[in-house]
Amino acid sequence: MQNRKHSRLMNDAVYVIGERAMEVKRVIDILALSLALCIPVFGQGEYRDGCAPAELEAQQNTLAGYLSPDFAGDYNLAVANLFRLGALYQSMALRCGYMPSEPETNSMLEQTLSLVTLEDLIAAQSVGKDVAAILLDLQGTYGDPLAGQLLYNGLEPALGGVALGCAGCHENDAVAPLTSGAWTRINDLRLRQPEFRDYSHRQYLVESIVRPMAYIIPDYPPLMPDFYGSQLSAQHLADLLAFLDSQDQLLDDE
Repeated sequence: MQNRKHSRLMNDAVYVIGERAMEVKRVIDILALSLALCIPVFGQGEYRDGCAPAELEAQQNTLAGYLSPDFAGDYNLAVANLFRLGALYQSMALRCGYMPSEPETNSMLEQTLSLVTLEDLIAAQSVGKDVAAILLDLQGTYGDPLAGQLLYNGLEPALGGVALGCAGCHENDAVAPLTSGAWTRINDLRLRQPEFRDYSHRQYLVESIVRPMAYIIPDYPPLMPDFYGSQLSAQHLADLLAFLDSQDQLLDDE
């Protein structure tokens, strides 16, 4: 559930609407909250693996030894090592339960936004078109069928504030396969075809969404856009899959 909250806040953060100044402020505010939600909190005296005082001291000494900033000897390398040490130390602190203050969080986010655009943030969140990589990303990601239904019907935005048009086509049998009975058709019809002999149900669905031209269902026009991989996060896709997996019916009822 925590990962889901984090992903939703990140998706909201890249919702590109309004003036640039308002966009940046909104990104900072929401990412700050998402960062706070994803940081574990531990009681005093309780340590995660590698977070006991002696372990942290040993890690710090090791890192300082490998990334020693020798400014007089090699200034450019020293500055780079300084940056890397800072990033590694922050990562250690977050992993061990440190909760950054609001100014600290805002500073981190402002630094990030000074290096990347909102478009970069959207691209970083999107699943892309590599089906094998997407399937790995989806492992351990809980899909909410109700959230997937909202996305499917365009009632909740995808990345960049885009409303998906799934229902517009898949509620019309003359245009695309119906949403109703999707799980049954895939499991009992599509996966029995020779070309999908080695496919899992999830693999078939993922490929159909992010690479719709890989297979055209007979008797239907090739109308599905091929840009959904750039509009969906892993959480979005997991939610959509959960919704589609709930669309079961007897073949006799089709």
